Amino acid sequence: MTALDTLRSGIARTAERLTEDARSRNGASFVVAGVLGLLAPVLVGGYTLDLVMQLIILILVVTSWIFIAGYFGMFSFAHAALYGIGAYAAVLLAGEMGIPPLVAVLLGGVVAGILSIPIALPVLRLSGAYVGMVTLAFAEIIYRLVIVFREVTGGPTGYTEFPSLFGGNRIALYYLVFALVATLLVVQYGLLVNRFGLVARAIREAPDAARMLGNNVPRYKLTGFIIGSAIAGVAGGLQAHTVLIISPPMIEVNRMIEFMAMGIIGGLRTIGGGIFGAVIVFGLSEGLRDLGEIRLVIWGALLVIVTIYFPNGLAGSSLDPRERLRELFNRK
Repeated sequence: MTALDTLRSGIARTAERLTEDARSRNGASFVVAGVLGLLAPVLVGGYTLDLVMQLIILILVVTSWIFIAGYFGMFSFAHAALYGIGAYAAVLLAGEMGIPPLVAVLLGGVVAGILSIPIALPVLRLSGAYVGMVTLAFAEIIYRLVIVFREVTGGPTGYTEFPSLFGGNRIALYYLVFALVATLLVVQYGLLVNRFGLVARAIREAPDAARMLGNNVPRYKLTGFIIGSAIAGVAGGLQAHTVLIISPPMIEVNRMIEFMAMGIIGGLRTIGGGIFGAVIVFGLSEGLRDLGEIRLVIWGALLVIVTIYFPNGLAGSSLDPRERLRELFNRK
């Protein structure tokens, strides 16, 4: 089978699975959400439209982390840092080198993917807490470098000297964000419903068995890490152009914990889990913003409940969440 035949087969398989999943309960919800997303500029505007853009970008970040952690079992704490690398690369390429902003956003993803390699290589043969410790160390190194090289990055105050996409036209920016995020979600989905995804799940569940079947486990894990990191880098570039500033808080460990919580609450075994988790946590955070730090307690409690009673996340639960909650509160 030629590479072209493999590509055609993969596209056909992806289209078939998309059609099947669209008929499911969760799939129908995503279709409705997609339609509402397309109509968002008509339905809302101003600050609310900016919030919707933030949510869409957040979905891409969380799903790209699930691509690495949920499917390959590599619980990386460096994802927020790579998301930030993509953002800094995008704005510096546009602001300092005069590269068109959209091209710079895509190149930011390339930079994040390339710089993820030295992070991934030490953890390819590690698992569990060791992966977390090594990637956390890299994340802290990247954060400190952003602070130290303030002449380039703007340091703690951030970097703002870069041209905006579409001259600041928020409607055009929104549809670019929507289209690019939707495309990258389909790319992730397509990879995961084909052979690449099957091997990824095999590596997560039984790496030795996957190796015995002739799969190059380190190469698959490295490829998955690079793809997920590159997608996070694109999301970072989009985020920078949405808020028109890039600063160190974007890559702090607290941000990484937020991404991880969204993935766990939604479910680590599906791309849909990232969508569910991002919507729920982001919605709670914004809806309860006036409560200050109390909102963190609330979604922390939600994380505990989901971890105990929905081990596969809300999107991965085989039962209606309402039934599970009734079961929770009716227990003796």
